Amino acid sequence: MSLPVIISGGIKAYCSELIVNEDQKIYFLSVAGYQAAVKGIIANVLEYGSVTVIVDDEYFYPSRSTLNYTVHYQKLPSELFQGVTLLKIALPDNKEPKDCFLVISEDSPSVKDLFFRHLENKIEIPLHPVWSQWLWNTFSEKGWPTPLDTLIGDFKGYLVEINEEELKDIISMAITERNPEVIRCFEKGEKDGRDKLFEGFP
Repeated sequence: MSLPVIISGGIKAYCSELIVNEDQKIYFLSVAGYQAAVKGIIANVLEYGSVTVIVDDEYFYPSRSTLNYTVHYQKLPSELFQGVTLLKIALPDNKEPKDCFLVISEDSPSVKDLFFRHLENKIEIPLHPVWSQWLWNTFSEKGWPTPLDTLIGDFKGYLVEINEEELKDIISMAITERNPEVIRCFEKGEKDGRDKLFEGFP
């Protein structure tokens, strides 16, 4: 199956991943092709240049976000070149801004792991890894994660907002009420699993 075409400034390559928000701002982009074309398209994106993506004969015009990006390039076994760019708020060790982060994952189990890593890094409240599913469910009930649109590829994205004061109250209440999902951190034998999706990014 051939990949969708991405075009910018007369340069053409192939798009293997594309996640955008409701305003068609690019949150995650993967481009493959000849090295000059890949670097040219990503440079145009970062410089607010126009981009066109053709998916099943439908045209999309995603554009650069005002947030900062990180870029990673690699040579593929096919001798073609790949460039991946995503918002820096998708990197688990990125501390700024404090009130939001981006989770990008290919499968559901790693979503909660990445979500927990981000949250633990952003806030001052002590957290326990066994709370990851409960925290994800709590955030979802509050509507704090916003699902993004995957136009191309298998990855899913969520922009997550943080209200630290409200979260502190929620955790305190859960401990006071002895919520089983929260107090189980006192049980022996709990292990901390960590996702390594973004290793290799600067």
